Amino acid sequence: MKSETEPKIIGLLAVLIGILMILYPQLVGYLVGVFLIAYGLLKVFAE
Repeated sequence: MKSETEPKIIGLLAVLIGILMILYPQLVGYLVGVFLIAYGLLKVFAE
């Protein structure tokens, strides 16, 4: 189940982060860091 929904969730997060990057360029580093931490935790606990 996770393998089917995971790409959709990642795609949705990518779109939201992209919109926020355009609106608030100063948040780019912070958002990328949060996204990488969330993705890393998702990969660690998925196994």
